[in-house]
Amino acid sequence: MSSDSDTARLAPTRRTVLGALGAGAGLTAFGSALGSAQSSDHWTIVVLPDTQIYAKRQSPYAGDQTQWIADNRDSENIAFVTHAGDVVDHGDVDAEWKHMDKAFSALDGTVPYSVVPGNHDWAVMADRTSSSAKYKEYFGPSRYQGRSWFGGAGPTTDNQNRENLNTYQLFSAGGHDFLHLGLEWEPPGSTDDPSTPLGWAQQVLDNNPDRPTILTTHSYLKVGGERAKSVQEKNGYGNAGQTVWEELVAPNPQVFMVVGGHWHSGNDGESHRVSTNDSGGKVYEILANYQDRTNGGYGLLQRVEFRPGGGDPDRIQVRTYSPSRDEFEKDGDSEYGFDLSFEERFGTSGGDAAGGDVDGDGDVDDDDVELVQRSVAGEDVGIDESAADVDGDGDVDIGDVVSIRDATEGGK
Repeated sequence: MSSDSDTARLAPTRRTVLGALGAGAGLTAFGSALGSAQSSDHWTIVVLPDTQIYAKRQSPYAGDQTQWIADNRDSENIAFVTHAGDVVDHGDVDAEWKHMDKAFSALDGTVPYSVVPGNHDWAVMADRTSSSAKYKEYFGPSRYQGRSWFGGAGPTTDNQNRENLNTYQLFSAGGHDFLHLGLEWEPPGSTDDPSTPLGWAQQVLDNNPDRPTILTTHSYLKVGGERAKSVQEKNGYGNAGQTVWEELVAPNPQVFMVVGGHWHSGNDGESHRVSTNDSGGKVYEILANYQDRTNGGYGLLQRVEFRPGGGDPDRIQVRTYSPSRDEFEKDGDSEYGFDLSFEERFGTSGGDAAGGDVDGDGDVDDDDVELVQRSVAGEDVGIDESAADVDGDGDVDIGDVVSIRDATEGGK
């Protein structure tokens, strides 16, 4: 997180620019900032499956997961963490939320992350008419305010219980800028209606068209590899995984990966598949859920490793790992890979190129942050606009200010 002085220095300009840009219907925040700017031979996204058993039993495994991430952020080049939902087992039990809040505190200020609500995270399981207050208290948008990688939450509605349960995050890794969409369990609505979760998600995609996107939602892929086709919400309010695919994923070629939990069959809670979207591109779909294993799987998580040159020509390698036991699972549903061309699919970002050195002194530092901020605020200063447009979107704006600031702070 930035220092208090940085926050104070940026806040007036941020408000001015956001007012001019417009935040868009249903967004509580809007940004184009880069998060954890990583650039090495590989980078990693960590998937945290359902943690409800750890919360219910107050067991240490969730804390082991997040502490391992914090301890290995640099060595494993961890750029992002996504939790697939069912944070707790009983959504109305404060002790379970406090247990998970303590576990996730290890990630705060360490790495960008997302936590989506699962069916257990409402006060009454699988009932959207019940309260979502505990989820929002502990893992709602207020948890991430002030983080440069946090894009916003939505949609906004007249029903406080239903608003802002969906979020998006912006992060960079391996020279590419990514978008992550975190959608609630069985996200309701239509992509044509921005007052609904699916419509809000479509709006975020429309606002970030050049960012390859990972989507996390609690219920999507089942154990056998098929997508969920029936809505389980008690009132029938929501969309099953197959509808999310048809309405949101397949029509938007920037979505290249979908992550989910929820589904399991006894000890089996893993699956993956490669699907083809409406544009002929590949979409990599992943299920991970170990809740029925002994002790909830002893903290098993999935390490989704992006390895340039590791396949034909690149590879996304998935490995299942327990930090608590320091053990990998080696079966075909636990360790597998996807081959693709990163450059062809992701393109080249301006996120961690030479951009940012707007005063031309050979360093990206606080002087560059100040110059770009003053330019965005309309003060009479001259800057190198090609160097200042570090996110490559064609505009010099508040997103570039935050990106340059993050580069000077290591993206934390």
